[in-house]
Amino acid sequence: MASRALYKTVSSARGIASRQNCFLRPLSTVNALRQAQPSASNEKITPESLVPPASTPLKKPIRQAVASAVEPITPYNMTISRLMAAGLHLGHSTSLWEPATLPFIFGTREGISIINLEHTLVYLRRACNVAREVALRGGSILFVGTRPGFQDLTIEAARYCDGFHVSSKWIPGTLTNRHQVLGRHAPPDPEDPGRPPKTYKPDLIVLLNPLEHKIAISEAQLNNIPIIAITDTDYDPRLVSYPIPANDDSIRGVELVAKVLSTAARDGLHRRKQLLDQREKEKKLLRKQHSTKY
Repeated sequence: MASRALYKTVSSARGIASRQNCFLRPLSTVNALRQAQPSASNEKITPESLVPPASTPLKKPIRQAVASAVEPITPYNMTISRLMAAGLHLGHSTSLWEPATLPFIFGTREGISIINLEHTLVYLRRACNVAREVALRGGSILFVGTRPGFQDLTIEAARYCDGFHVSSKWIPGTLTNRHQVLGRHAPPDPEDPGRPPKTYKPDLIVLLNPLEHKIAISEAQLNNIPIIAITDTDYDPRLVSYPIPANDDSIRGVELVAKVLSTAARDGLHRRKQLLDQREKEKKLLRKQHSTKY
């Protein structure tokens, strides 16, 4: 009986001490804030004073902070480990296997085809060279990605390299009947409003989900427009000009491929700008020499 009474006394004392600690925590927090940020005036700290003013800049979003801290991904520092971390090596079930993808398949595991990332890296670098050359020669690049989850990364990739994008739906006739489809949204010519607006075809199309865009592929083939596409193990890579054997269901993997391609196109734009500036300087120098000569 004495031991039980002693146990009750100790437990009640512990409860009182814990309740006292709970009541003292806000005071200790206020004291710590007061020591960390000493103020010239001895003003009392209120809940309103702990809230930062509206002029205080907010922190960057987590995605932007991580992107700025991590080394930018380019075609030059791309490795197989990064491709594997993005899940680009996982293909579809062997029941959906396309025989034309046999050279790109490393093997099977638990009924799933495994893509050989060595081929993926080679074909990705080749596609980056194509995108860079198209941008270097002043061509326009169209990014197409309409699956749920692909819209934002498609828009970001297109804006990064000053390209165009289709992120909602491919309208049939966008290329074969572009004067009617695109002419509705193109601004009229200010000099001749009655004349139909000018529309241009893209010089390169980047398809992030080619399985749902058979019409877009057929229209591009009729207009002799090259296509870069992510081809999974259930899609025939011979239907596009520059296939990239990879998993087209992984959002991280598709975002990685889109970023690398847009980075390569942006490099081509920078190189084009440098060449144009150099050519303009040479023209000015020739004009100056010609004026001093005569």
